[in-house]
Order: sequence, then C-alpha cells, then structure tokens
Amino acid sequence: MVPLIVTTVALLPLIYFVSLYRRLQENIQAVKASGLPYVILPVSALNRFWLITCQLWLPLLRKLPSSWTKNRIEFLDANWMWHLGHKPFRDLNTDFFVTVSPGSIHAFTCDAEVISQIVWRRNDFPKPLEIYGMLNIYGRNVITTEGLLWRQHRKITSPPFTEKNNALVWAESLSQAQAMLRSWVGKDGKGDMTVKDLPGDNMRLSLHVISRAGFGVKMAWPGQEGRDAGIAEGAEMSSAEIPEGHTLSYRDALESLLHNILWVLLMPRWLLRNSPLKVHRQSYSAYTEWGEYMRQLSEKKKAEVRTGGSGGGLDLLGSLIRGAGIIGDTPDGGTKKKRSGITQLLTDEEIMGNSFAFILAGHETAANTLHYSILSLALNLSAQRRLQQDLDRHFGDRPIGSWDYETDFPALFGSMPGAVMNETLRCFPPVISIPKRAARDQSQTLNFQGTKVVLPGGCKVSLGAVAAHQNPKYWPGNDLLEFRPERWFVDPTSVKEADALKNNMVEEDVEDTEDISGPRGSVIAASLFRPPRGAYIPFSEGYRACLGRRFAQAEIMAVLAVLFRQYSVELAVDGWASDEAVDMMPAGGVERRKVWEKAAKEAKWMISEGSGTFITLKVRAGKVPVRWTRRGEERFNFDV
Repeated sequence: MVPLIVTTVALLPLIYFVSLYRRLQENIQAVKASGLPYVILPVSALNRFWLITCQLWLPLLRKLPSSWTKNRIEFLDANWMWHLGHKPFRDLNTDFFVTVSPGSIHAFTCDAEVISQIVWRRNDFPKPLEIYGMLNIYGRNVITTEGLLWRQHRKITSPPFTEKNNALVWAESLSQAQAMLRSWVGKDGKGDMTVKDLPGDNMRLSLHVISRAGFGVKMAWPGQEGRDAGIAEGAEMSSAEIPEGHTLSYRDALESLLHNILWVLLMPRWLLRNSPLKVHRQSYSAYTEWGEYMRQLSEKKKAEVRTGGSGGGLDLLGSLIRGAGIIGDTPDGGTKKKRSGITQLLTDEEIMGNSFAFILAGHETAANTLHYSILSLALNLSAQRRLQQDLDRHFGDRPIGSWDYETDFPALFGSMPGAVMNETLRCFPPVISIPKRAARDQSQTLNFQGTKVVLPGGCKVSLGAVAAHQNPKYWPGNDLLEFRPERWFVDPTSVKEADALKNNMVEEDVEDTEDISGPRGSVIAASLFRPPRGAYIPFSEGYRACLGRRFAQAEIMAVLAVLFRQYSVELAVDGWASDEAVDMMPAGGVERRKVWEKAAKEAKWMISEGSGTFITLKVRAGKVPVRWTRRGEERFNFDV
C-alpha cells in the first residue's frame, strides 16, 4: 500500500506536466488555424501565480541563452506593452500576433483597422469581466457590466455628460487650478519653492473637481477657510468637518480610500477589518466611511427627486437616481419606474457602484494626464514657450473670471494646449492596453491587411494603445518615442503631410447606431492632425468609449491654461545645486545646463522606467520635484 502511495505521489508532477503539454498542443493547433503569427510561452503573463512571483523568476530567465528566450521572455512581463511599445510588433514584422501558453491564447494588436473592427463589434468582443470584477466594491456599474445589463447602466449614466455640464466642469477646474497654483507659488506669488508632491496635488485637484461638479461637495485646499472650504451650494455636507456618526471627514475618507485603493480592491473586507496592520484597518475605515457618506447623500437626493427638486449642476448622483426612476423603495432596496411597459431597475448598490466608478475614473485619467503634461513640458522648454505664446495670443489681458467654455475651450483645443494634451495622451495613455475577449460561443473572423484571420472563441485580446500610438504607419515624424506636441500641426505646404491629413480625416461626430450615449466621434480638434480610427485610443473607441472624455478634456484644458498663463514650470535641481549656487552660475551658461541635465536624466528615467500600471498608468517609482516661477524669471531658459 505504501509503495503505491509513494509511486502515485511521485507520478503527480509527471501527470501535471503531461496535462500542461497536451493543453499547450491543443492551444497551438487552435492558433495555427487563426492564420496569425504566434509565440509559444511557458506561462501566461496574466497567470495569477506568475503575476505575484514573476519578479523572482524573470532575472533568472534573462540569464538563459538568448537563443532560448529571444522574442519570448519580454512577453512574460505583464508591463511589456508599456516598456516596449511598438518594438515587439516591429521585431515580429506584424501588427497582429498571438501568444500561446498551456492556459491561455492571447492576441495582441496595434493595427488601427483591426482595433476599429473589435471596438465596434461589442457583442463579438465583450469586456473580460473577470478582470473588472474587483471594481464592484460597492456594486455593479457601467464599467463592470456587459450585454443588456450594461445597456441599462449606460443609458442611465450617460445623460449628464453634456456640453452644458462640461461648462460647469470647466468653471470648477479654473477655480481649483487657481487654488492649487497658489499653494505652489506662495502668498507672494514668487514660486521660489520646490513642489515635492506634484502627482498628489494633481490627484487632489481632480478629486475636488469631480466631487464638486458631480456630487455637490466642495473640497478645500490647505489654507482655505470659510464656506468655500466645506459646503457647496445645494449640498448639506462639509467636506472638512466630521459629522456625528462618522470618524473621518468626507474629504479624508475619499482621499484615504483612493490612496489605499489597492488594498480595498484585492483583499477581503473581513481581513482588512481585522488585520493587525494599520494601513489595512485605515483602508477598511475609509471604505466604510465614504460608503456611508454616499448613502446619506443618496437618501437626500432621493427625497429631492421625489419632490421634483434639482440640485443643479452636473449632479451625477441625481442623474443616477432619476435614471433609475423613483416610485418608492422596492423589496430588494432598489428603485423602479415604468416606461412604455418596461420596468427599469437600478439597486441602491448599483447607484453606489456607479458613483464610485465616476469618482475613480473621473480623477485618475485627468490627474495622470496633467502630471505627465507638466513633467513633459518641464523637459521640453521650447514646447512650453509655444504653449504660453498661444495662451497669450488667445487670452491677451483677459482675467480668468471672464474665460468662457463655449468660446475659449474650442480655441484652446485646436491650438498648442490641445496639442500638448493630445501628445501627452499619445505618449502616456491612461490605459496602456485595452482588454477584450472573443465571445466564448464561437470563433471570430477579422480582416487584417486584406486577409481574413480567425480568433478562437474565448481568446483574450489586447488592443495595444501604446504600440498603436507609436506605429509609424499612422503618425508623422520619425521620433515617435519623444514628446513633441508640434507633430499635431500638419504643414499644409507639404504635399506628403497634406495628403496624410486628407486621408486621415474622420467625421467629427458619429451617432451610435444603438443610441446609447449620444454623439460619438473623434477626440481630435478639426484644426489638428487626425490619425485614422483605431490609431489613437486614449479614451478607447466604439460603444465602450469613455463616457467622461470631454469632462476630462475640459478639466485638462482649463488647468493647463491657468498654470501656464503667468508661470513656467522647471525641474527642481535641489539634489545637485543649492539656490545660491544656481544664482551664481551664468544665466544660460554651461554650468546651469549641466545641473539641469542631471535633473532631466533622473526625471526621464522616472517617467519611462519608473512608470507602471495598475488600473491606470502613473509614475510609481518616485516623485519628480519641480518649481513654478513667474514667466521671464526662469532659471533654465534654454532650448532642449
């Protein structure tokens, strides 16, 4: 008996590896039938165990002979699409290929035509909901649903995203940007101090904008006092005070929740609550506290809606409740309304889930784009000067209080501010790879370069935003790895570039055939270069494109205009020279340039190698310090 048990145990590894080999062969056969180039891997980069332990194994694998690992090992790093961009596609001489492992078939593409086909065939290529399930921490939402349920969420969540409401976002962004700038330049406005937490301040600004514009809670910057620091008109809650029954203020609960979001998303609530680690207990407290605040706001908003009132403004929460329809509470805690004999239902948990989705998506995209824009302009002084010149030409001496969304936003969007934003989103798309999946019930056929290719049912598909944004087939210039906003201004005197512009024109707005979310179309201004559909996807494209893209664009344009109207941003060189030492160096001289280049080298490494992705792309390895100085008083005023 004992020998039998020992033999069985000894054979288990062999049985396991034979099983893996058979599954690998089955997947290879399925991929061969696709007609696409493929790369064989020992494990999927998205395998959960591999994700947790890959940093232990990758250094060892990189020591193996290159003949064993060439064109393979890079695909075992889950962040390869950010670090390598278009290079693997170029090395394989294709813009559409498949990786195959025992547990996965995964297609990757940066071909604009293929991307466009996939995003417009929503039923054939749905979202892989298992990836997004962690975002259901308060309830299902428009991000984490598919099929008919998604259609219901989309119809309910899309109405408030109108041009009229984007004007409110613009106005709040102007106000918040001025407050943020004052915190950077001091009371005297000199700005001779180092800003050490640029990403944190950008996150705070975006949180303030979405909280005020979307939920009626005005959040204050340090030093602000009085009514402006707490209760917004129409809201019955202060963001700074701790009301009875709470242990955190609204502001602290929200900021702590988003700061510790990784723990909340990945760990069970009971473990967070009972963990011996303080950070876990703080995460749980923030999760419960903000949830309670939102329940209170929701109950007040329900009462307002029942009496026919309106909170005014963007009012995302009110829109969710009105979209669900209110007659009274249903047995399951939801709300319902009859429309043409159809009962539409949105539970309280789903209202909460969508509120959280708005907060998460509404601050991450804009905040990270602003952060990368500022750092890129600090490294590209000539682009910064051209941005300021365009702001001067447009605004002249007009005070910020007179700036108007309807007239000023389009003008900025079609000039250097818009080019800076678009180039930042090209170089640093919020989501580096948009996940899809071929519908499980049958294989899916696509047209790739005039040939039909077939993806097996259930195949994972990644739309490579970074790679598409670096694909030379679609973009002018041979420096696509560089931040150069000027590439968006096509020279009409150049026959080649004029033809490219003509060929790449798309309609400004295209109605959804299913009328789910209203006008759709290009996110590029008519006066700027337009890549083909599918070649520029910072907000995705098709039916699942970002609802709040214009919200984010209005915020980014407003903030860039406020910051650079009267000030310049420079890299802080505190680590290499004191203020006194810099002042002693000749302006524009070799010594200053050398000091700046040391700071620039570290900043470039932080931006490229130090950036990574969890939900969205951001600088994760550290912080790049900067300084704001009045225009004309820059310390490093030379072309780079």
